[in-house]
Amino acid sequence: MSTLREELHELIDRLPEAQVAPILAIVRESTAAEDGGDEWPLPDFVGALSSGKGDLAARSGEILRAEMGRRPE
Repeated sequence: MSTLREELHELIDRLPEAQVAPILAIVRESTAAEDGGDEWPLPDFVGALSSGKGDLAARSGEILRAEMGRRPE
């Protein structure tokens, strides 16, 4: 292992936990994905809150009317 890689490993080991995610994102952007593709796979939690009913911002009026008991216009 090169001296630069050793230094990088040592610095990463000393990072506070709060700084790990931003640094990891930078490193991921700079390297190829594990399968040789261009992009890293999305984490498992992506899409966990998907309701399948479309964009909540676009439906905000409908949601508010339903909660307030008024009929849609």
